[in-house]
Amino acid sequence: MAIGGRFDLTDKKEIPTGMINAIIAMYQVALSKALGTGSAALTQLILRDVTTIADDMLKDMGVELGEVEDLKDDVPKVFKLMGISNKVEVEVPEETTASGSTYVIKVYDSIFKPVALLLQKRGIKFTLSPESFIAAYVIRKALRKKDAKAHVRIQVEPMKTPEEPLIIKVIVR
Repeated sequence: MAIGGRFDLTDKKEIPTGMINAIIAMYQVALSKALGTGSAALTQLILRDVTTIADDMLKDMGVELGEVEDLKDDVPKVFKLMGISNKVEVEVPEETTASGSTYVIKVYDSIFKPVALLLQKRGIKFTLSPESFIAAYVIRKALRKKDAKAHVRIQVEPMKTPEEPLIIKVIVR
């Protein structure tokens, strides 16, 4: 438990997934209302710093991802390690260093699926998809070894039914 009412990243406090989904929905609605269509652009800017920040935070939590070697295996492994999803498929482009290469990640059973469906029903674009940040983080971590200046852009396709996977496209720029 927190010492003196202060928590840090090593505290083990469980929060129901429904509550986490509600918090994410609140952030998404606030961002969409404040920025309108510009909320997607802000999401892309966040990705520039996400790899270093995520590495530091995970290290503080005692989680070490190490080197990312095989994205087809490593992306699903990270989703499982984080407790986000047990069924993730990754389509890796043949040419993985060229600008414009697109990785397609299909997430079937994410704990964040309820918020994606709720926002879709309300006509709110889900630009803060945790799954897309995690996928972009792992791919950017792998690309950083090859090209430190490589940038990624994410696109999340809206889900229409609970049976469909969340489809995330990570484009290398």
